[in-house]
Amino acid sequence: MDFASELASAHVQPILVTAKGDPRLPVSIAQVELDLSKFHNGRWALQLDAAFARRTVPAVIVARGVACLAVAWWAQLSPRSYLDAVRGAVFRSPLHVELGQAPIAANASTGPTHRLPFPSIVANDVTLYVEQVLGLADRWGSRFVDLGAPSSDRPSNRSSTGTEAEDRLLAYLALLDPRAISDDDRAVANAAPLAPIHSI
Repeated sequence: MDFASELASAHVQPILVTAKGDPRLPVSIAQVELDLSKFHNGRWALQLDAAFARRTVPAVIVARGVACLAVAWWAQLSPRSYLDAVRGAVFRSPLHVELGQAPIAANASTGPTHRLPFPSIVANDVTLYVEQVLGLADRWGSRFVDLGAPSSDRPSNRSSTGTEAEDRLLAYLALLDPRAISDDDRAVANAAPLAPIHSI
């Protein structure tokens, strides 16, 4: 079964990855809160290893802000076996920095910028750091989505249509914007039973 077909099934679990200090989202999905305060000690990478390295249930990573940079860094440096369960990622506003997160963002942004080993979406408002975000999307091999565009006409920096796997990932984008969560999107979030994820 390919990524797109598996994403269409009800057996893929979304997992929200945030950084300590991010506002809480009122969604009932599994969550990993990364402690990025001492970025260079790598504790945050161990948190991601614990959440994804031994998973048997397929997962989609949904992340926002500086957590996006940490996830991309982890995905590019981890052994491929750690990523076996990851079917894709949705990154919202990867350069958005909360109060007190500027040093973390500076450290994380110096990480590797190679193509990610799974399909991904980078969503951002085109008026906010758009050139830098487009650069990240290009280096990560991600489809860029303009948050201000109508949902029926989401543009991409690489193609006007996107891949089938990327199109399936668009459904997870609403999980990062509680104001836009519809009953259909809640069904995506609650499609499969969730195993608890613990921070270490």
